[in-house]
Amino acid sequence: MSAHVVVAEDEPMIGRILEHKLAREGHRVTWVRDCAALQASLRQGDVDVALVDATLDRDGLELMASVAGTPRCGWLAMVEQRNPGAQRRAAEAGAAGVVLKPFKPTAVAALVLDLLERAAV
Repeated sequence: MSAHVVVAEDEPMIGRILEHKLAREGHRVTWVRDCAALQASLRQGDVDVALVDATLDRDGLELMASVAGTPRCGWLAMVEQRNPGAQRRAAEAGAAGVVLKPFKPTAVAALVLDLLERAAV
């Protein structure tokens, strides 16, 4: 199942890893590095899934809770394991799931696929 996935991540190594893995899984990937670019991508209206880092140049979780254009299938928050409050905040902001950093790229790809499959039902 192919989709348009936006990866909102300001750390270059993490962004490249996710971009590469998700593209290899057959998805069209847009990697953005800040909240303004994330908002612009979401306004396009063709985003299926967004992976949003909680700590972009602004609070990524707060942005996703308030943004008008949301991904068709939902969004996943990326948070540090050492920040347990961020998981709760992500759920309150409407995240369909949470990716704990550090992560395995295959696990993230599986979460994206699960989200796409749930939305297709």
